[in-house]
Amino acid sequence: MAVATVDERSDGRIVLGLGAGPVGPGALERLRAYVLAVRGLLAGDEVEVERGEHVRLSTPPRSVPIWLAALGPKAMRLAGEVADGVVLNWCPPERVAFARERIREGAEATGRDAASITVAVYVRACVGEDDQEAALAALRAAAARYASYPAYRRQFEAVGLGAQSAAAALARRDANPSAVPEAFVRALCLEGTAAEAQKGLEAYRDAGADLPVVYPVPCREPVSSVMGTMFALAPHPALES
Repeated sequence: MAVATVDERSDGRIVLGLGAGPVGPGALERLRAYVLAVRGLLAGDEVEVERGEHVRLSTPPRSVPIWLAALGPKAMRLAGEVADGVVLNWCPPERVAFARERIREGAEATGRDAASITVAVYVRACVGEDDQEAALAALRAAAARYASYPAYRRQFEAVGLGAQSAAAALARRDANPSAVPEAFVRALCLEGTAAEAQKGLEAYRDAGADLPVVYPVPCREPVSSVMGTMFALAPHPALES
């Protein structure tokens, strides 16, 4: 009902993102069943949500795209099988190309068109700061936080950043963010000038991302920092034409 409400109020602009939740046996199969149930509800079907309990939305929305959060190859294939899009996070551009292949495998297994599945990727950024050391420090802290999560550590290892992510996790444990390897941050985040960061965004597009999503990481004064990053990386139609 929340999705139906936001869909109505936003004039059909909602995208519903779903994730597997806690990692464990059967997590992806539960996610698959959940996606199918939600898709049925959004289509106006009656769906069994609990054993013996059936529900139907009184006012189903228009078609709402369902995107899945995906870190590992199995989740990427599942997105290819049942979702309209996938959201990647904390990965270098080459991981986008890898995800594209896994999505294609999942789509082909169920007779779907892989090109119809949107690939989005969150890209952390702190751009246009006069104090580059402050920007790098903010990105170091953000990267170290995720390096301390086992699921993300596995992804970092898969893209050849295992040793650097281990060092970042150790830096977070020791409350020493300056020890986070600079190369680790630069492999995953955008910083520097607007032109340098725009080039970094293009690398994600070239790797197969349909929608690189700028995720501002603030440093010093948060509002000004976030707005500076957003303005620096916003599309400029006049310049593009």
